[in-house]
Amino acid sequence: MEMVEIKMKKRIISITLLVCLSLCMTLSAHGAISLTNFTELTTYQDQFTDVSPDAWYYDSVLGVYEYGIMGGKSADTFDPSGSLTIAESIKIAASLHKGYHTGTMDFPDGSPWHAPYVEYALSNEIIAGAYANYDAAATRADFAVIIAGAMPDEAITPINRVDNGAIPDVLENYSYGEAVYKLYRAGVLAGSDSQASFFPGRTLRRADAAAIIMRIIKADTRVMLSILNPLSAEQIYKMASPAVFYIEVFDEKDTVLKTGSGFFISGSGLAVTNYHVVIGGHSAKVTLDNGSVRDVTGIYDYNWKDDLALIRVNINNTSYLECADSTELLTGETVYTLGSPLGLHATFSRGIVSQSLREIEGVEYIQVDAPISSGSSGGALLDAFGRVVGVTSATAVGAQNINLAMPINLIDELSREAHVPLRSILIRTAYYTGFFPAPDFGAFFGVRVFNRDTGRGGTSFSYQLSALEGDVDEIIDEYTHLIEQNLFVHTGYITRDGVEYKYYFNSQHNIALTLGKDTVRNRECFTITVS
Repeated sequence: MEMVEIKMKKRIISITLLVCLSLCMTLSAHGAISLTNFTELTTYQDQFTDVSPDAWYYDSVLGVYEYGIMGGKSADTFDPSGSLTIAESIKIAASLHKGYHTGTMDFPDGSPWHAPYVEYALSNEIIAGAYANYDAAATRADFAVIIAGAMPDEAITPINRVDNGAIPDVLENYSYGEAVYKLYRAGVLAGSDSQASFFPGRTLRRADAAAIIMRIIKADTRVMLSILNPLSAEQIYKMASPAVFYIEVFDEKDTVLKTGSGFFISGSGLAVTNYHVVIGGHSAKVTLDNGSVRDVTGIYDYNWKDDLALIRVNINNTSYLECADSTELLTGETVYTLGSPLGLHATFSRGIVSQSLREIEGVEYIQVDAPISSGSSGGALLDAFGRVVGVTSATAVGAQNINLAMPINLIDELSREAHVPLRSILIRTAYYTGFFPAPDFGAFFGVRVFNRDTGRGGTSFSYQLSALEGDVDEIIDEYTHLIEQNLFVHTGYITRDGVEYKYYFNSQHNIALTLGKDTVRNRECFTITVS
């Protein structure tokens, strides 16, 4: 399920689904917890006339009834909006405790009716002491404390990251704070508004109690969420730097072609970098922040247009970065860059998001003013919580602090099923005679040169657009991809006779290409000038 993130001034909530009514949705949790002693004792037959099958709490009410943990207020009503008393809360907790440990929830009759449950709860340390008024309505805080005491730690293990002090209206040092944080971290509680507030003093509704109970006994309905506090710059660097590396790319003779940056997104060596960093290489190695060197064993997938690649590094149990949802990034947010500009490993800088979505030539970027330089390509753009939101990719030539990153969500479109050696994705092509490594457009696309000219600052090759078979723009894009694989880097534009051409340069061979549509001998052409 797609993650939804809500950013606030002092904290961030990342949750699979906003819970606008208290605990009203159920989601799959990672891993299974053994709660097999709980079994269905009866069958619900829609006897509660005040519980609509369309209500968010319908499945929860059905569940607590069939498992014998809650009944109705009468034979045909459940009273979902009614309050739960302290005595009823203790009965539920005692039933959960006994059911978990013995598989039965039988209690003797008593006077008053709740006496056996209170005695059981006290003797098993579910509650710390007697309550002054068992008929009083239970608050949400009351219920959290009672329920948290009913189950052992192994039955409500943490599945979520909830930072200390991150729940807006509950601190852990409150009398009920430890119980509330325990249940949030276990996915049993998720809050009652878009900020994951708990509202501890509110009276607990019976429908909410039913949802909480079902999350206790059915682990696969617990809610996955994260509630994080922003980190200091020092904390972010300390956390992220072991997951970011310096990468060197080699040709067939083990000569360094280029360098860049990358970062791990799993502990098993799955890593992200820019496509333009690795393409054209025969092999690659990475250097970690501790100085160790590892081989790049292959590439899983790439997208040349989005300039992203997933690679495999020969390492296990490594530090890695958590990915945020880049669609939720806001203009003006504080961000950090971490990479290896000019080969200076683990260079860390801070800035803001200048524009959260900047479209340039049909490609969507994150524009930031955090400094990056040559060699930063493939590095991590981090948010204030140390999570990666983008891949630093480019900087505007001749401009001040206009830097671009690819949104991290784009890696979701890349396959992770299998990887192949870098050399296997190299495109073999013919080159213009005397102009290696400039790919021969005509040879690659099977079209003849319409006009050749040596008087425009180099040698120009023009091809009639009408002679190209297929979509012209797609063909030009494919050729652009080809020259980038041959280590030509787009560095700007030049204008000749009123026509704008894209300018590419290969620093390894000191050769330039300009590409553009123009008119030659009264024919519309695509012209490539090599100089």
